[in-house]
Amino acid sequence: MDYLGVVLLVAVVAAAFVVIARRSVGQGRRVRVEQARQLSLAKRAAEADVNGFGDEVARLSFLAEADPVADDLYDLLAALHARALEALAEAGQPDDLCQVTELLEEGRWTAARLAARAAGLPMPTRRPPCFFNPGHGPSTRNIIWQHRNVPACAADAGRIESGADPYIRTVERDDRRVPYWEGGPTHAGWARGYYSSWRGSRLVADIVTSKV
Repeated sequence: MDYLGVVLLVAVVAAAFVVIARRSVGQGRRVRVEQARQLSLAKRAAEADVNGFGDEVARLSFLAEADPVADDLYDLLAALHARALEALAEAGQPDDLCQVTELLEEGRWTAARLAARAAGLPMPTRRPPCFFNPGHGPSTRNIIWQHRNVPACAADAGRIESGADPYIRTVERDDRRVPYWEGGPTHAGWARGYYSSWRGSRLVADIVTSKV
């Protein structure tokens, strides 16, 4: 091969490497953009829940007055909210939101205990969150809905028994709102955290089977 042929060959190989490198960079950029979009969507759902829980913490502040037990429960409630805020800020991928909703599940249970204490009622039995919207707090009983046995709050259980639809929590997916259990991998960690401590419980067997 003469000198000109060698030069042409080197030029072709170099050009090929440039094209491949640009494609690789472009593909990497697209992957990063998509990952950032999914994290943003998951964080948006978690942030709404953390803010809603924060509103509840504020509403319950007066219940802690002049009662050491209620005061301790409120301190725990406020600490769980603070930890949820930290976990939300530190989340670097959608699955990290599991830590946020684990704290919120504990927080909603603590809020139920505080409300019972303030009302002079027996401490409630701990139950998993309402399936239709974990932000509703602990369920009161299980109910059959669409051939599934799921935990429900009193309001949603009553609506179903009266023939109405439950208040289902929705999330964003592909520019539309869907029930959170149809949120795909983006919201899987967010949903899983609410039921992490209930894995193996018969109360959430149908939820786990359906991979919510």
